[in-house]
Amino acid sequence: MKITVPPLFVVLLTFGLSLAKDGYSQDLLKRRLSIDVTNQEFRDVLSKIEKRVDVKFSFVPQLISAHERVSVSAESETLASVLNEVLSPLKISYEISGKYIVLKKNAVSIITPLAIPRPMIEGSTIRGKVTDVKGDLLIGTTVFLNQTRNQIVDQDGMFTFNNVVDGKHTIQFTSVGFKSLKREIEIRGGDVKLDIVLLEDNLQLDQVVVTSGGSPKKKIESSVAITTISAKQLTQRPPLNSTDMLKAIPGLSVESSGGDGPGSVRVRGLPGGGYVFMGVMEDGLPVLPTGFSTSPSADQYYKVDLTVKNVEAVRGGNAAIILANTPGALINVLSHTGGDKFGGKVKYTRGLSQNANRFDLNIGGPLSSKVKFNVGGFYRADDGIRPPSYRANEGGQVKMNLTYQFKPNSYIRFYGKYLNDKTTWLVPSYYSYDGSGQGKALPGFDPLTQILATRDTKVELTSPDGQKRRYDFADGVHLKSISAGAEFKHTTKSEWSFKNNLRYQSTNGGFVGATVTASSAYKSSVKYYYPGGQELASPTGFYTGQNFAGTTTSDKQFVDILDVSKQIGRHSLSFGGAFHSYDVKTFSLGATFYTEIKDKPRTLLIGANTGNGYSGVNIATFRDGLTTISSVSAADEVNFGKLTADLGLRVDRFHVKGKRLQNVAPFTNYTSFDENNTYMTGSLGLNYKVNDQHALFARATRTYSALNIGDYSNFNFNAANVKDRGVFMAEGGYKVNTTKFALFSSLIYARLTNIASTMAIPNTTAGFINIATFASSRNLSAEIEATYTPSKELNFRLTTTFQNSKYTKYEVTAPDNAREDLAGKPYIWSGNYAERVPNYIMELSASYTYKIFDAFVSFRQIGKRYTSPSNVYRLGGYNEISAGLDCKITKAIGLRVWADNLANSRGLTEGNIRGDQFLANGTFENGSLQIGRVILPRSFWTALTISF
Repeated sequence: MKITVPPLFVVLLTFGLSLAKDGYSQDLLKRRLSIDVTNQEFRDVLSKIEKRVDVKFSFVPQLISAHERVSVSAESETLASVLNEVLSPLKISYEISGKYIVLKKNAVSIITPLAIPRPMIEGSTIRGKVTDVKGDLLIGTTVFLNQTRNQIVDQDGMFTFNNVVDGKHTIQFTSVGFKSLKREIEIRGGDVKLDIVLLEDNLQLDQVVVTSGGSPKKKIESSVAITTISAKQLTQRPPLNSTDMLKAIPGLSVESSGGDGPGSVRVRGLPGGGYVFMGVMEDGLPVLPTGFSTSPSADQYYKVDLTVKNVEAVRGGNAAIILANTPGALINVLSHTGGDKFGGKVKYTRGLSQNANRFDLNIGGPLSSKVKFNVGGFYRADDGIRPPSYRANEGGQVKMNLTYQFKPNSYIRFYGKYLNDKTTWLVPSYYSYDGSGQGKALPGFDPLTQILATRDTKVELTSPDGQKRRYDFADGVHLKSISAGAEFKHTTKSEWSFKNNLRYQSTNGGFVGATVTASSAYKSSVKYYYPGGQELASPTGFYTGQNFAGTTTSDKQFVDILDVSKQIGRHSLSFGGAFHSYDVKTFSLGATFYTEIKDKPRTLLIGANTGNGYSGVNIATFRDGLTTISSVSAADEVNFGKLTADLGLRVDRFHVKGKRLQNVAPFTNYTSFDENNTYMTGSLGLNYKVNDQHALFARATRTYSALNIGDYSNFNFNAANVKDRGVFMAEGGYKVNTTKFALFSSLIYARLTNIASTMAIPNTTAGFINIATFASSRNLSAEIEATYTPSKELNFRLTTTFQNSKYTKYEVTAPDNAREDLAGKPYIWSGNYAERVPNYIMELSASYTYKIFDAFVSFRQIGKRYTSPSNVYRLGGYNEISAGLDCKITKAIGLRVWADNLANSRGLTEGNIRGDQFLANGTFENGSLQIGRVILPRSFWTALTISF
């Protein structure tokens, strides 16, 4: 083994720390590795050693230089031998604590493993304990004394510096997930004892993220807008749905007022709800191809429980490099994997205001020195936030993974999940119009607390193809899904890193629900009956029509993603390939029926006491086809010191084939389609790290929003009515990370072209003519994410999004068969605001810790929005207030109580008048019935958690 050392060095490296199990350090030096480097920087050599033998190095930057160049060649040598050869010429000694190697500059070239060099001067002792605000030990914290000595906090949370001379000294503490702390102390002939409390780094700008594309990196060093939602932040939100947690992410306009049913998310002001522009991944693999918004939507394929470690959200253009057809944002839900010690949590949650019971469990740990496991999930039974006449939500999931680490940084992981969950979708209902855009109660019906879901739940219908089909409203949105996969990662001797992640998933689901239509007044000349023949006696007021939807769906998915990376000098190169097949079959039956307007109404039969009350039965949706997405990508991140530049390219080929139903008698004729489309994405990012606390970034991305099987399977498919949508996004921002204050801010410009839409123009018979058109939009927005910690007990968090989303082109000319006063006239919505995109979203939260108690409160405000592109009717802004209290009864037992929407706000997330662009403001009478969906009412919760 030969090593040479040229004479120049500079430092900049602090490696993350964690604690391994007892006895680890005794075997560490005996581990063997092979390494062959020539004239490389010292820090790069340390990085290679870390990857080969699963260790972490820690050192004081002012003492140990990282730019010294070394050459070393070893074949199956022990770590002790390699360290002695590398460190001796540099006069560096080391000390081992678990899996951490602490490097120290020595005056002599004597290597003293497992010991500290004998000090030359006797003096006082500085010792202390490091904990978080709740008193939990922060094992693995690095402690620096005067930037000349450093230690690792031990298993008891303690550190000790002996032989410290009298005078003033600076002591600094750093730990992963916590803000660094610096203290000035003075020694005057006596020992000093310190009790150190570190504060959580809520914005986590110094933490490494894995979803940024290419090599994992710290947020402050990345040109990507990333939000991390910690497990603690997840617990501070009601466990109602998967969409609700996205409210913590700036740039997203989240509507979770549908309860635990399908949610809707608008991304950075791009028109179009559901999950059209946002991809969702679970442990690095998509749960559904991006672009599908309902029946079912992506939020039905994953659930948040104790198995979730954290959530990483990539906002903006770089998401399109990571995942196909994801121009706006990407959510990656990351699961726990087994650690070095056995442990876990069990939690019982009780919904005090809605008869909800939920059990969560997560456990994990080692099965042997190389094998670790994690398993968990949840089960819940819930009458619903607005209880129907049946059990609203019931079901759960089980997740597991097993990791075999056959070499340091080389492993294979097997994982699986079984999901069986039923939820009720809270559809829009009626409110009393008063011009405020709020969901005011009607006489006899309150949309905030009551529901227009019929009590006559069982339905049998004969579809146009002659088949009898049975449905039950109590089934709601019901998904049964089973998946299994494997993840493999290996780093070669020459530092090529290979990671392959694959999963097979099979899902069967259904959706049974209805949406209300225009109301009608009861007529004295007409008789009204309930199913079974009972007549309504002298009904007064209004009844409503409802559009029934009964959907069955099944899909089989296989997804495989390969990532290859290599560090070559200043370049971090990465290459990728992906394959995603989505074989889906969906059939949806539509019909019309009538109900009372009251809580849990009965179905109405009008004019006769026979039949089931359903009419206009039709086939609403038919999909039967296979989509395959084949992708290649490449990226290069170049480090110029303070400036980092990265370029990413991605090419996606969509092959969509299937059959289209001709929705006319005899309803058995099909036409085949076979389409191929290729799309390209390019993204360029820059990050300038002014210093360790301040950074600037910018990014520009040109990408797309693809056509999918839903476009091609339309009954009346017309190629002229579909076009590929183009997306351009530019953003720039500023990041700050100080001891008490952290900020991630950005300005965004987003442009979307070829938005397929229709204008509903009144005809001469009180109906509408739907005219296809294409629109374009642009959005200017600002996103702010900040935390402020004025004291160790108090923390504030602010997320704010300001948006100005407008259509730049949206117009059509009314045809000759339109209503007489409209025929031939142009209708122009260009310059109007995009529908349901609020002008601002703000959430301010605070938490305060006192002894065993941790209180938190959140104030969320949603700005004004228009209900449709016509900008006829504007919904008012509204507020949501949540609050709670944690009590740490013992080290292992915690109790939490909290409430959501404390003020019982009646904010509307959507209203009718959608499409009624020919009505003028002010034509609605106060007190008139209007359709809208009100946010969820006030709810109270409590949870008991036991950790072990």
